[in-house]
Formats: sequence, structure tokens, C-alpha cells
Amino acid sequence: MTKGKASFRLTNLPNSTYVFLFAFVLASVLVPNFFTPGNITTMLTQACVMMTLSAAMSMCLMTGCIDLSLGGMVSMTGVVIAILLKNQVHAGLAILAGILSGTVFGMFNGFVVAKMKVPPFIATFGASGIAQSIANIISNERTISWEQGSHSRLIELLGSNVLTVYFGPKPAQILSISALLLMTVIILTIVLLVFKKTVLGSNIYALGANEETARLSGIDNVKWKIGIYAVSGFLAALAGMIVMIRTNSLQPTVGDGLEFQAVVAAVLGGNSMKGGKGSVPGAILGALTLYTVRNAMSLWGIDTSVVMVVIGGILVFGMIMNEIVNTVAEKRQLYRKTAGKEARL
Repeated sequence: MTKGKASFRLTNLPNSTYVFLFAFVLASVLVPNFFTPGNITTMLTQACVMMTLSAAMSMCLMTGCIDLSLGGMVSMTGVVIAILLKNQVHAGLAILAGILSGTVFGMFNGFVVAKMKVPPFIATFGASGIAQSIANIISNERTISWEQGSHSRLIELLGSNVLTVYFGPKPAQILSISALLLMTVIILTIVLLVFKKTVLGSNIYALGANEETARLSGIDNVKWKIGIYAVSGFLAALAGMIVMIRTNSLQPTVGDGLEFQAVVAAVLGGNSMKGGKGSVPGAILGALTLYTVRNAMSLWGIDTSVVMVVIGGILVFGMIMNEIVNTVAEKRQLYRKTAGKEARL
């Protein structure tokens, strides 16, 4: 008997899909200049960093862990790349050094959590302070900029647009697809394919559901946790590179608060803080939802402090929504089991 393909259902989409569509449509109707090609371009480019970080946070949460060092690693790796560029190091080598530093730092987090048994919240919170301190020390707490030249042509290329569509002469009427956005989409697509097509996804879910059961089934908890934190550090380094390229300079505190926003995006995407459940695409859509809200409030002229209050409210809303969805799903599963037993009798 062959097993048919699962049919597509709207209920199979991540919860954040509906929240994103609702927020986007509402902003398009109520906020002037929101639904314009120029603003959509700006919003998508700005969201690249958070989409990358939300994917990293999502995988950590699914294992029952958390990575509060993401913001610090964005600052640290961005500073590493910017300092090397300032000293005329070729952009390719500078980017490689930044990515390696983030990956190694992530492996260090994983080692402390998995091997030394330090709670993830404490370990990564402390690591965030270490990473941010490194960024402050090597930058002397000053904004870093560099002179453009042959060594930085790769940076200029990544900061350019690969496609521009003119709907009119005004900036708001120009839709552009940046190389950064294209690169982000490609990287996240690779992450999703690896998650779905290899044992990565199933092992992450197994670790988050029950570590002891995962160990008995042959999963090396220590190696996998170190590997997942390494991936998290890799993605944080990419986010640091994106910030640096987008701004053409770098402040050493650029990563402040990004880990909190990544948690909000991941939880909004259906990821449980308890582990074992979640969705990387849902987290990415959660990031887009956050930037839709931020962008709309910015266009409305609302103060930044109020925006952070709203983001905090979105986190609480996301957790409540996840609990409701999980409770409904459990009741449906129990009902089906009960109905199946009655049918057999």
C-alpha cells in the first residue's frame, strides 16, 4: 500500500502567517505611504537581519534551549569584519573571519550548555556580555568606518541592487531587490532544505521533546547541541555582516536588543519555550510581522519606546496563541483516539 502525499490545508500553515497577513493588510489600509514600492523595499531590506536571527532562535528553542547571545554576536562579528576592512584586509577574508568567529563562539555556547550543564539562559546571557565586551574593546567603543577601494569591492557589490523596477520617478515609487535580500533568501532556503531533508529537523524535535529518549534512540545530545549552537553563531555572524553592509559603517552596540526581538519572532511563529515544537518558516514570518508593525508605527510617527512596548505585547500574545493552538490540537488528537477506539469496538 503506497502512502499518498499529504494534502495542503490552510490549517497547516504557521500561526504567524495569519498574523502577518492581518498586520500587513491593516497597515496597508490605515497607514499612509506604507503600501508603496519604496517602503516595501526598505522594510524587506531591514528585515533581513531579523529573519536570519529568528531562524537561529527557532532552532535553539525547538531543542528546549535559548540563545540570548545573538545580539552580542551580531555586534562582535560585525566589528571584526569592519575592523579588518578598516585595515585594508580583503573583504572576502574579512567576512570569512567574522563568520568563523561567530561559529566558534556559538560552539563555545553549545559546549558550556551541553557539556558543562550550565542552563542555556544563564550560559548564553553571560556569553552575550562577553561578545558585547569584545566588540566594545576592539572598537574602542567608537563607530567604525572604512575607506572604499579595491579591497572592499565585494562589500559594495553585496550592498547594491540586483533588480530595480520603476513605477514612477519618486523614490517611493521605486521597487528594488537588494543583493542582501537575495542572499538572505538563498541562505534561509538552504537552512530550510537542510532542516526538512536531513535528520537535522527530526533530531532537533527529538532533543526538545525528551533528551533522555533522544539519547536512547542513538542521538548524541552533546554533539548535536554544540552543532545547533554553532549554526546559531553562524547565522548571527551573517546578520552582523548584513548590518555592516547595509549601514556602510558599524556601531559596536548595533546588536543591542536583537536577541529579544528574535525570541518574539520565533514565539510568534509557533515555537514553544518548552521545546519540541516549532517552525523555522513560522519564525521568519514572525520576523516579517515585527518589521511590518515597526515600519507602520514609524510611518505614523510613534515613539520608539512605545514600539518596544508593542513588541513586548506581541510576545505575550504569541505565547498565549501558542498555548491555545496546542490545547486545541491535543483535544482533537484525544477525540480522534477516542473515536477510533469506539469504532473498533
